[in-house]
Amino acid sequence: MLKNAMKLLYSEYEKCLSIVKNSEFHIQYAEEKIHHSLQVLGAGNYIIKHEKWFQNHGQEFIDLAKTAVLLHDIARFEEIIGLWNKTPRIDHGVVGGEKLRNMPEYNDIRITLPIKHHGHIKEKFYEDEEYLAIKDNKLRDEVEHIFWLIRDADKVANFNIVCYETEKYMSLFVPNPDQTPSSEFKISPKVIEDFKKHKTVDYNLRQTAADHSLTFISWFFDLNYKASVAFCRKLNLIKLMFDGLQNYHNDKVLNNNLKEEVAKFLENNFK
Repeated sequence: MLKNAMKLLYSEYEKCLSIVKNSEFHIQYAEEKIHHSLQVLGAGNYIIKHEKWFQNHGQEFIDLAKTAVLLHDIARFEEIIGLWNKTPRIDHGVVGGEKLRNMPEYNDIRITLPIKHHGHIKEKFYEDEEYLAIKDNKLRDEVEHIFWLIRDADKVANFNIVCYETEKYMSLFVPNPDQTPSSEFKISPKVIEDFKKHKTVDYNLRQTAADHSLTFISWFFDLNYKASVAFCRKLNLIKLMFDGLQNYHNDKVLNNNLKEEVAKFLENNFK
């Protein structure tokens, strides 16, 4: 299953490239997404290897979980084509889940439902009628753990790209990263308010480059597995994400306070 999933992913990527081949921006966007998908699988492999819950499951289930992780952004290439065509933006999670539902090999609720909601606030997953209709406790547990796995691996991989491949991909995460006028050195009060509540910051609140940067950092509050936090610490991602924030926000006192907020949260919740 995983081998076929890799073929499907590259097929969608190559189809996208063939359509947007005259646009440097869209080519870069597609390249980042294939690169990101492989990194998400790498992070997912680490979490699976180090989390006892996954170790208690057989290889068939592990391959299914890895397939869901690898294909979580399968509709991103369709989204990029839409951006190139200037058509209305799609919800890549919803479209991706539906796309896989129509392929017999991947039509499994443990794949389709986590992918559908991996980019949403988690409440949408728990409110989904399909999730609520699951009567089998074992199946519900498996769907939920794969949902957490995709979300964690996705975030860890994005942290890694932002921290270690900044020059190549930062413009896809923070608007105009090389342009930092004085107004961009501020964090909006409502963004700080969300952050201090240990929430993932509402995207609609973002106004400045500093807001965008802190919003990504707020993803630390949404991690689910101890192994995910361990992986972030191993790669020094917490420190590097706040080092990056300094490029857009020069209040060192506030930056340090926010950094402490994350450190304490992770220490208290992932001992």
